[in-house]
Amino acid sequence: MAQDPYEPCQCGSGKKFKWCCQPIFVHINRAWEQEASGQHETAMRLMDEVVREHDGNPEAWGQKARLLYVQGKPEDADIALQKAFDLNPNYPAGLILRATFRYQEDEIPGALLLARRAAEAYDPDAREALAEVYSLILQCELQMNRPVAARAALRMAARFAPEVEELKKTFDELFNTVGRFPLAARREYTFRKPASGPGAEAKRAAWDRALRTADTPRLNDLVRLFEPLTKEDSGDAAAWFNLGLAHAWLGDNRAALEALARFVELETDEKAAGDAAALMEVLRCGKGQEEDGDYREYVFVLPFRDAQPIVSLVEEWERGRRLLVMESPQEGMFLAMLLELSTAGIITVGAPPSDVGRLAGSVLIYNGLFQFTTALKEPFERVRDEVRQRLALGLTEIRERHLPIQFSSITTESLLYPLKRSSDSAQMVLDNIQKHYEETWIHKPRRSLNGNTPLDAASHPILRKHLRGVVQFIQDCAQGGVVATYDFDRLRRKLGLLEGAAQQGSSSNEPNRPAGTPDQHGELDFASMSVAEIAAFNAASLTDAQLERAFQAALKLDAEELAENFARAAIARPIETEQTDRYTWYSYLIQFSLKKGDKDAALDYVNEGEKIDCEHNQGRRRDDYELRRAQVHAKRGEVEQSADVFQRLIDRAPNNFRYRGTAAESMLSLRQGALALRFAEDGIVAAGQANDRDSVQYLQELAAAAKKQLA
Repeated sequence: MAQDPYEPCQCGSGKKFKWCCQPIFVHINRAWEQEASGQHETAMRLMDEVVREHDGNPEAWGQKARLLYVQGKPEDADIALQKAFDLNPNYPAGLILRATFRYQEDEIPGALLLARRAAEAYDPDAREALAEVYSLILQCELQMNRPVAARAALRMAARFAPEVEELKKTFDELFNTVGRFPLAARREYTFRKPASGPGAEAKRAAWDRALRTADTPRLNDLVRLFEPLTKEDSGDAAAWFNLGLAHAWLGDNRAALEALARFVELETDEKAAGDAAALMEVLRCGKGQEEDGDYREYVFVLPFRDAQPIVSLVEEWERGRRLLVMESPQEGMFLAMLLELSTAGIITVGAPPSDVGRLAGSVLIYNGLFQFTTALKEPFERVRDEVRQRLALGLTEIRERHLPIQFSSITTESLLYPLKRSSDSAQMVLDNIQKHYEETWIHKPRRSLNGNTPLDAASHPILRKHLRGVVQFIQDCAQGGVVATYDFDRLRRKLGLLEGAAQQGSSSNEPNRPAGTPDQHGELDFASMSVAEIAAFNAASLTDAQLERAFQAALKLDAEELAENFARAAIARPIETEQTDRYTWYSYLIQFSLKKGDKDAALDYVNEGEKIDCEHNQGRRRDDYELRRAQVHAKRGEVEQSADVFQRLIDRAPNNFRYRGTAAESMLSLRQGALALRFAEDGIVAAGQANDRDSVQYLQELAAAAKKQLA
């Protein structure tokens, strides 16, 4: 433990060793020499002598605490260290020592808090100690899934110990161009310069001071510099970005998100705002932000002593082709991906209903523990209930918890796993990814978009900037996997996020085809277009097939009025021999008219549609139109007419229990409990005779509701 007398003392006081703790280290070094040679009692006796002679020096108590911990006495070590803190609550070496204790005990948040305090307390010239401090902060931040803070800590550690090659190697592994984190987490962020304009010169001095201190070991200094600037001018976008970045470097993700949200709101450059929004998505994935973001990992753990029930369950999963076994990193460990082949109720084992599966999650069995992990809530609940049922477990035997999401799991919900390899397997997987993002994902509300769907956010001036970041973040997380083969510009185009020269057809085969022009097969790819692009077409210029595709695309984008326009254009066309069924168009127009409150128009569409169906389609859709008629009468409050139409339908198709259920529901909505009860009870008898248990249960629920209404 020899130390240069003119180097900063390792206690962290800021003084040179010669004029600080050198007098006590003669005996301290002897104590450590004895410890190294196995003379533990002698080492402790020598350390006790140091403490007795220098009981007012925190470093003496700190060295004793260190020795006690090495000797396997952590409780005594904490007591000794507290003596040091009683003398100096900000004793730097003690803070990093206690942080190390907590880290070894897997108390990561506590260790990180202490390490951050140590970084503030150490003298800036204590380079070796600060390298140790930031190395520990790096490890803690990685475990907290906060890569932006981890990167900043690693840079600081490398700055204070540039000769340590291991730090450079770690940086390359984590944050270079092929690192395991998405680009928004790996990139090197820098402070933005103050905007030009009135008052800019007055700000320059403060900004220059902040930029000069960007490498300060006390990162809190940066917050203290930029926070006043945002208060002086709450409309200064650059100041808000810099404040958010400073908070992110400190691992204070909540405060960083608040500042960056303000930047996105103020920033007029949508690309810059989108980059910041992508950074926000990274921050939302950190520990402690689970309620603020759209991603988390669901985990349940089951300790077991008798392995046979677990083995039996796993064997059944394997027989059912639901397991993709992976190479285990340790001997005796079982690791596999579990697939879902059915999502109806509890998953059943045995022969799969199809040749494809969706990822449910990963299974880990090791050292008496069964663990299931997934980023998908519904599969988590289904597998948990299946395991509980199959192993006859009580409600408390499975331990559940939530963890920060692994970035590699962000795109798992879009994946499909073909169980039989074929020439079209890759295309099947890609088609499913495309369908997921372009038809399902765009309609899902997201916390990062203030509870709005991506489709709704696209039309909001501020939320669309956040949406840019959300899409970019997902694309970055997809790198290195099969989802990366999907062209995310298709999704941007549907959401209207491509502009100018970028507003190109995004087919991977034809990247330069302008939107709205036919592809090499003469087809218009409406499925990849935004609402604005589809609306630009004149319905009269489209063929019947194109009109159908445009209508379906508008429906998937929730563009109701645009879909109505296409539907009205379709029913106005002459009826072709091969296209006599127009129920799809009329059904939509009926539904849309009811939604607008135009009940007369809805009934007119029913009459017109049924007449055309009888004249040109041999009345094949008669029952469908009559069901619509009954529902329209119910919406118009015409109880007798609605009940009569429902009864005619039931008489024609007595075993169509959907008609009976819809009739009961419509009567309930009209507060006609007696009629609802009649439809439900008659249906219960018929469904029982047909041995349709699901319909019996459904109709029994309706009957109970009717009785309650009559009470």
